[in-house]
Amino acid sequence: MRTKSCPQAILLAILLTTSVATKSQTDPGLWDLRRCVEYAVRNSISVRQTELDARTVEVTLWQSEQQRIPTLAGNLNHGLSFGRTLDRTTNIFVSRSAMFEQVSLQSNALLYNFRSLRYQIDANRLNAEAAQATVERARNDIALNVANQYLRALLSHEQVELSRIVLRQTRSQLANTRKLVEAGTLPELNAAELEATEARDSATLVQTRAQLQLDILGLKNLLTLPADAPFEIAIPAVADIPVENILEQDPQAIYLLALSNQPQIKGNALRAGAAERQLQATLSRRLPSISAFAQLNSNFNQFLQKTTGYTLAGEAQTGAYVKSGTTVLPVYSPQFSMQTSRKSFGELWNGWGKQLSDQFGQGIGFNISVPILNGGQNKANIERARIDVRRQALVMEQDSLRLKQDIYTAHQSALGAFQTLQARAKAVQTAERSFELATRRFELGVMQTIEWLTIQNNLTRARIDRLVAQYDFVFRMKVLEFYKGRGIRL
Repeated sequence: MRTKSCPQAILLAILLTTSVATKSQTDPGLWDLRRCVEYAVRNSISVRQTELDARTVEVTLWQSEQQRIPTLAGNLNHGLSFGRTLDRTTNIFVSRSAMFEQVSLQSNALLYNFRSLRYQIDANRLNAEAAQATVERARNDIALNVANQYLRALLSHEQVELSRIVLRQTRSQLANTRKLVEAGTLPELNAAELEATEARDSATLVQTRAQLQLDILGLKNLLTLPADAPFEIAIPAVADIPVENILEQDPQAIYLLALSNQPQIKGNALRAGAAERQLQATLSRRLPSISAFAQLNSNFNQFLQKTTGYTLAGEAQTGAYVKSGTTVLPVYSPQFSMQTSRKSFGELWNGWGKQLSDQFGQGIGFNISVPILNGGQNKANIERARIDVRRQALVMEQDSLRLKQDIYTAHQSALGAFQTLQARAKAVQTAERSFELATRRFELGVMQTIEWLTIQNNLTRARIDRLVAQYDFVFRMKVLEFYKGRGIRL
């Protein structure tokens, strides 16, 4: 499924791989986002299908370029004739079985109306470049999916660590409370409430671990890795990821830069140019075309039976006569029967070279093709080409508007994420101070357990909110950096 903000994946790769580069170099078993994205791009079925589509367009371009070269074709017809057939060496019909062979070589070259071919080549070349832009976009899409899943896994990992810390704090507090209860300083109710809290925190830890494993499985699926394959992701410190301060920059300036570096916009411009060239090629096909041709040909014919002798079988009137005075005398001709036998394989080919040489012929000429009436095919093709030009113009306009909307939305989202992060950080400071004071009062026995647990839960939630806000802010800032054309900077 295509995701709307495809650049975000690569951007997340920037922000996450920066802080884990050193660690993943020392531990090749770790999968950082850079490694995940590169592996997914190489093995993604959708990307490979897009690459095959691009290769098909390149083959079309290559074929159109080859049409500028004159054609050359050789033909060899070899067969047997039976009954009354044509002796191809004498062009006389005979009633004998024979072996025949025809050899020819033809060539054709276009002399006029090269414009149609030239425009077609230009259109195919632009389509090939647009197909490469589509491949780049497909790689961005798969990178986005991997990055989103990688981010979910990181958040799940952080929640597991936070849940572990909370559980450890609860157990430590339970141990201290149990000692005070045994000493008679605190009532048993305080320990019971902490035991219930410990059970809930343990369940939360189990849930977060299960969610982490599900996110890891989802990431493996995107990478086309087996579910049981060894896999461990690198864990970057989000606070250490460098972020370029571009919030004060006008989003319009970012949009103008994005128009020149986004693959979708590049592809649309190339397809629009290809549609224009295709229209020119279609218009040129209304003109006459002139081509030259040349051919070489020869024949070979050999009877399957050879004559071994003749026998006088009688006489027959010929229909002619002679006059001797007043006497008319008919004319007779002798009738012979011919004895034949099958020729050997070698005898069948006797005289092959001489016959080909004797029958060798050549020919050259010109061909003029003038389109007059063809059922409206040319007119329909021209109209379809014009419609395609308008369609591509609308696609360019639509995607440009969508890109502008995405950039303004990303800028506003980044600004909101920055303000949210500041608020979350302040909330954590306040919650930590409140928890510190509450813990002192709880240990002195002047605060109820339920009140202390509420303050602890508030601190836990504040830390989770700050963690999510940190990832969200850095992620959205890297989106803006990508739109500026920074690319993947590790």
